[in-house]
Amino acid sequence: MTIAGKGPTIVAVMWTETAIALVTISLRIYTRKFITRNVGLDDYLIIITWFMLMPYTVGCTAAATQGFGQHSEDLTPEEFSDATRSEIIGQTFCIIGIATSKASVSFFLLRLAVVKWHKWVLYFTMFSVSGIAIICALFDFIRCDPIAHVWNPYLPAKCWVSTEQFTAISITVGGTSAVADFVLAVLPWFILWDLNMKKKEKILITSSMSLGIFAMVCGVIRTVNLNGLSARSDYSYETIGLILWSSTELTITILTATIPTYRPLYKVIKGSLSSTGGQSGRGYRLDNLDEERRKDLPHLAQKRVPKNDTTLMETSASIDEHNDYHSEIDVLESEPKLRYRYLIGDCELATAESQAEDTHREQNAAIVQLNPSCMSSDRKLASRDYA
Repeated sequence: MTIAGKGPTIVAVMWTETAIALVTISLRIYTRKFITRNVGLDDYLIIITWFMLMPYTVGCTAAATQGFGQHSEDLTPEEFSDATRSEIIGQTFCIIGIATSKASVSFFLLRLAVVKWHKWVLYFTMFSVSGIAIICALFDFIRCDPIAHVWNPYLPAKCWVSTEQFTAISITVGGTSAVADFVLAVLPWFILWDLNMKKKEKILITSSMSLGIFAMVCGVIRTVNLNGLSARSDYSYETIGLILWSSTELTITILTATIPTYRPLYKVIKGSLSSTGGQSGRGYRLDNLDEERRKDLPHLAQKRVPKNDTTLMETSASIDEHNDYHSEIDVLESEPKLRYRYLIGDCELATAESQAEDTHREQNAAIVQLNPSCMSSDRKLASRDYA
């Protein structure tokens, strides 16, 4: 069947968004695997999210070829049934993708969070969205006997969850997702504000993590579109807005999860473009420091930053006035209770006591996550903990 009505819009928009999502995720995985060498659960979840977006796009494309996007009165009962079935199957993948995308952002922030209430908020957000999404995805296929009644209303069936009740569940999913987007957009400001970084850098990173506000807007519009869905007589035509807003919300969430991870890639590209060859004075290792400088390192730590007992410390002192040693420092031989580390980017010197190791690993992960460009060539120093 020829794609007509709003069908071409479905195909064009959704395949464009799917392609954009693929490119952004590929850049993220490249950065995590080959630059920071720090692939985590959040990376796998965002990959799964794309594999949910892809079948959603395929399903809606199939629906468009079967008549979705055209007025129901212009379709035969068979065409309407086939198109609706393809769309519903695709929507199921989208619902699961919404859950995995929120989980990916949550696990990304959990890498950085050290305050208990931050963690609890993230876990609650993640599990609430996932739980409701799974229920909605399952109910679409078990609420009627036979299942075919879901996409073929002309078929007699016995339903234990009415269309109106299922619409209410879908609205709950949409509302929960919108609230989750808001929480995940605001929480990074609380999590990252006490990190030992320049204020301008904090604002840049937290702003990139707050792109979820746009996903929230899409979620609100999608939820509004869900209202009255069961009463629509022209389902194959009036549902197009819902399909596109769902796809856009999922794509924006993917962008929100990937863009903050590009900083190491950006710094590598910037460094390669600005490099003129030879030693510029920024690549010295710790063994280039003389013994006297090593002994002086403990005295550089001057100010304890957060009030939340993370024990991350900062200093405004540099290795020397000219930044001759503007590189990674991760060893302290004379003070076993302290760890020294250059924060990548502005390379401020940070210290942390070796007590409460779990907290330190998370803070160190935060440092490496946000600022990995000063890592050594073998990538070991930037992620090593010293007792």
